[in-house]
Amino acid sequence: MDKDIAALKDIALFRNLTPEKIQRIMDILRKVTFSANEIIMREGDIGDTIYIIMEGTVEVAKSLVIDDTDNEESGKNKVFTRLDGKQRAVFGEIALLEELRRTASVKAVTDCVMYEMKKDDFLKVAEEDYELGYRILLNLGRIVSARLRKADEDTVKLTTALSIMLHEA
Repeated sequence: MDKDIAALKDIALFRNLTPEKIQRIMDILRKVTFSANEIIMREGDIGDTIYIIMEGTVEVAKSLVIDDTDNEESGKNKVFTRLDGKQRAVFGEIALLEELRRTASVKAVTDCVMYEMKKDDFLKVAEEDYELGYRILLNLGRIVSARLRKADEDTVKLTTALSIMLHEA
């Protein structure tokens, strides 16, 4: 258990938490495994779970065609990134903030070991310990902000490339 607490302390979501606070989170985490090629979440599904990769690698893909979220084999999905256990990557984080459809699909590339945290479990702990809830939500805000900045940069690159192509045509 101490090894898991030490591993979680290095995760951006749990930054600046004491070992006691991390233990409170450990109490609501559930260790789950996924086999290589198993779908962990599908774009468009309602989500209520955040995942922390401890071992293994996943691919994050997004449909490039509206209303084509079920067609993974069509070639109309774009793999945007790979996340792995070495990074202690977190995904599905929007599920802690609001109940919306998943914005991407995630598939295990290798066998994976993860922790999952349900939104309702987190909210219960956050209501019992305001400081813990505040710190995790602050860290979550920083994670989402960094991802939004990267998405903005990617959008600028894409629109620049499109503009150049259209200008040359």
